[in-house]
Amino acid sequence: MQLGGYTDRNLLIDISNKSFKTIDWLKQKNDWLKFVGGRGFGAKIIWESTNADTDPLSPDSIITLNTGPLTGLPIPGAGRISMCAISPLTGIWADSSVGGAAGAEIKQCGYDSVIIKGRNKHPIYLHIHDEGVDFENAKHLWGKGSFETETIIKDELNNDARVLTIGPAGENLVLFACITTDYGRQAGRTGMGTILGSKNIKAIAINGTKDIPVTDLKKVVEITDEAIEFLLKNDPERYNIFTRHGTTMSLDWAQEVACLPTRNFQENVFEQSENINAESMEEKIKIADRGCYCCPLACGKLTKTKVNGEQVYVEGPEYETLALLGSNLGLGNLEAIAAANYLCDYYGLDTISTGGVIGFAIECAQRGLISLDGLKAEWGNTETIFNLIEKISYRKGLGKILAHGVKKAAETFGNGCQSLTMHVKGLEQSGYETRSLPGMSLAYGTSDMGAHHSRSTIVGWETRTDRFGITKEKVETQILLQHQRSLFDALGTCRFQWCECKLPFEFYPRYYVATTGIDADQDELLLGSERIFNLTRMINIRRGVSRKDDYPPERVFKEPLPSGSYKGKKMEREDYDRLLEMYYELRGWDKNGIPTKEKLAALGLR
Repeated sequence: MQLGGYTDRNLLIDISNKSFKTIDWLKQKNDWLKFVGGRGFGAKIIWESTNADTDPLSPDSIITLNTGPLTGLPIPGAGRISMCAISPLTGIWADSSVGGAAGAEIKQCGYDSVIIKGRNKHPIYLHIHDEGVDFENAKHLWGKGSFETETIIKDELNNDARVLTIGPAGENLVLFACITTDYGRQAGRTGMGTILGSKNIKAIAINGTKDIPVTDLKKVVEITDEAIEFLLKNDPERYNIFTRHGTTMSLDWAQEVACLPTRNFQENVFEQSENINAESMEEKIKIADRGCYCCPLACGKLTKTKVNGEQVYVEGPEYETLALLGSNLGLGNLEAIAAANYLCDYYGLDTISTGGVIGFAIECAQRGLISLDGLKAEWGNTETIFNLIEKISYRKGLGKILAHGVKKAAETFGNGCQSLTMHVKGLEQSGYETRSLPGMSLAYGTSDMGAHHSRSTIVGWETRTDRFGITKEKVETQILLQHQRSLFDALGTCRFQWCECKLPFEFYPRYYVATTGIDADQDELLLGSERIFNLTRMINIRRGVSRKDDYPPERVFKEPLPSGSYKGKKMEREDYDRLLEMYYELRGWDKNGIPTKEKLAALGLR
């Protein structure tokens, strides 16, 4: 049986012996469709292929590149890949979604998921194409930056391959190294680049020419025409602002509602925010717009800046980078933030974790707890910031410790440094300060991958509706958002059309039905998303996660905000416990955060 939207095949690559084989997953026990695709397929693969003791950096570990049923079709933003693994940074479930067009190429090669295991003795890059996989020598690429590597491989293959690369940070096993594609799109979080580096994989090039099966292509195109018309006409001002500025427009909003991380999250407003906002970026450094596969939003912003006196170009900075490498480091110079963004992309570092680690190090040094290898412990000091980026990438000096992320670095430093770490489950916190936002504190605390906003940005609902409430409605909204946002990763498409430009969520079940021919409504797809969330929870429980790990950083409870409109505010632990207990109850988990047998049975996970 051929379903629309799925190729029905996965590709398993063992780089230890340079072999590969195709897995016809539809001919296996047919429970794959319960997980929809994308991150759902990744969760199923990781659950079945790892255990409590799997070392993320061992040859036995795997990394999966997963498309969804909508990936590669004429649907706005439908080119995404969900990369899934056990994280070398956190030791638990990890996924990182990346845009661009590589996801469409994987589908055009004839695969839904690519599963990579083993370790090669020497650096290689993989070339995946219609006929299979070539294993190419990459010794000449080892040590090169991500952009240069992509160009060299494209030239060597003499084609328009989509290329996923790592930089020196991935080669040196920095635990928050990322994977780069399309000269600036990142699978940024949780150390996916580290896993490739541990396997001696410098890059993955992908060329596909096959047609993607679809049940009713005419209907898919009709829905897309309707979606684009809605985007253009429903709220043209919102659409125009987002296409003009992309996520950078969020910086003024975060400053206005007082959740902009500043100086290692010590504060929630930044006195130089106007110097690094969207208007300033447009005026000073923006030169063009860039879009992902089949997307009219073009939310990526190409900018120019200088590094070591030479002009360079970078896609970004996006909001999270402006926040973590900007306000979080007390840096109000837009050109310097863009330069730091470029360096992170070149070396292959997650800008969020990098900003979190450097902010942590500066605060520790200011408090006399560590030294910075002779660098000045000053907020906004570009010499310190740029040097620490390089030290981390090459594990030099202090960088040897910081390369492990804030949680492990603080454990190494001791001396009270743990109280200054901003992470959940070992993942550095992304761009929202939450002492005055109990719902967003819960979002970070209960995220299956750690303190990342990809699971829920209830901060928007919370600031509009009920900022300080400790209510069942807030928890119900949180759970719904976790399921809705997760579904986009399973379908293989971007969520910005929905969450930023207000395309009704109902469009996506319609896309799914037209694409696959499976008669599923919104509730059934959200049930699949809930199933994924519970399965990743079980992966984490197997890896040792429990209730103690479902809390925001200690600063949220212990340090009142020192300034701004919410001066003196902090999260009360008793209030958070009430939210967490409601969350567990509504999810069907016990008081320790473990899904009950009844819940797992109801979801078909037993």
